Amino acid sequence: MTPAPAPAKRPLTIVIAAALLALEGLIGLAYAGLEVGQIRMSRAVVGVGVTVLMACFGLLLLVVARGVFLGKRWSRGPAIATQLILLPIAWSFKGGSTTWVSVVLAALAIAVLVGVLHPRSTAVFVPPAANRGQR
Repeated sequence: MTPAPAPAKRPLTIVIAAALLALEGLIGLAYAGLEVGQIRMSRAVVGVGVTVLMACFGLLLLVVARGVFLGKRWSRGPAIATQLILLPIAWSFKGGSTTWVSVVLAALAIAVLVGVLHPRSTAVFVPPAANRGQR
């Protein structure tokens, strides 16, 4: 009986990016839960729409976080796209009493982008063997 191969160690950049993506997903789900309590008959369509949108966004981020953590190639694009969407949203909170929200959102997005685009992460998402024969 041969021993099972040792699991490849994940780079810290991927672990941090996946954890932050999962955190963003949980925040999205929590916001959806809070929004359910804010639905009023005078604006039911808007309330339900925001709830569904945030719940789907939160679930998407959790699925992408799992893919990033496992080093799945398909997860890199959605991780980058969601963070690029989050940066202008962060900018919209700049000024007044919501500046802290802007700073937190931008810091999260930049940290995830750095983690996913880092060379150690790239080596996991696109192994060197996949690049052979391409010139």
